[in-house]
Amino acid sequence: MDEIFNASKNTGMSIADLKKYVAWRAQGNATIPQRLQLFKKTQQKFLKLIAEQEYHLQILNDKIDWYEGKENGKIADFESFNHYL
Repeated sequence: MDEIFNASKNTGMSIADLKKYVAWRAQGNATIPQRLQLFKKTQQKFLKLIAEQEYHLQILNDKIDWYEGKENGKIADFESFNHYL
């Protein structure tokens, strides 16, 4: 049971949702629809988090590219970051 709890915890599922999942799993197959919905809800939250992180990573990559361009002379001194984008 600890393996299931730990695997689900690593998905970003809240403690409250983990408790629901454990209780529903103990009740057997009749709760499969509830568990499925819980996992789908957790998946959507996780996908949103990934999208936000990818957005922030892209900004970071753009800034690194800009500063490297400034440093190696590929971007003119007068060119601002906003102009670069």
